Amino acid sequence: MEKLTLKTAIEQSGKISLGNTKMPSTTFAISAKACKVGAKLAKVKGSTCSRCYALKLQNLRPSVDQGWTNNLLKAEKLIAENPMLWAKQMAFQIKRGCDKLDIHEHRWFDSGDLQSVAMLHAIVLTAELTPHIRHWLPTREAKIVKEYRKLYGNEPDNLAIRVSATMIGDKPISGHANTSTVHRHGDTVHGKECLAYRTNKDNVVIDYETFKAMTKPEKKEQDFGHCGDCRACWSKDVANISYPLH
Repeated sequence: MEKLTLKTAIEQSGKISLGNTKMPSTTFAISAKACKVGAKLAKVKGSTCSRCYALKLQNLRPSVDQGWTNNLLKAEKLIAENPMLWAKQMAFQIKRGCDKLDIHEHRWFDSGDLQSVAMLHAIVLTAELTPHIRHWLPTREAKIVKEYRKLYGNEPDNLAIRVSATMIGDKPISGHANTSTVHRHGDTVHGKECLAYRTNKDNVVIDYETFKAMTKPEKKEQDFGHCGDCRACWSKDVANISYPLH
């Protein structure tokens, strides 16, 4: 059997990133331009995709666009040909990255979204190959998730699939155990509120009024946007995560 190498894994399957310093996990991104439901929602004012940071970043930085597009093309090609090999190469990279960072979490799609049932099946295979690592998969592709479960049953316990609400201020989508929503300040917060946007580089959560009163230079100095010790997004015990619009 051919020994897996990092170079081969990246060349054939796409690249797992270790560079997200604000999120305590390895990540895998594909082109947000290929989103199915998300591409439609991006054109709808008030939708949870209408202010997509990934699309903005791709348009601003050609190197990012190329990298995420390459990840998509490689993933789709190998998943179609040999989903288990793709899963093994992803698992190899994720294990290596988690060991290097001394973490036990991985996030799928910090850009982009599920493309097919076959892709979700390959991600499940990856999770099964890394039982000691918790996987978080945020998605707006509720139909793909339902089709997968109809064909294969439920995903493993270490994979939390969070189906996202369509519009800002919406309630959690029904029919799924793990979901996410987006709320404006003053809206009803459903479930667990994400506090990352006012958690600083020292992992201190600043109260809302103090945070709101801070100047841009003060916020930049404290470097907000960290998960800190929170791992709620990866926990299947947390039904809904509500992300503040900011």
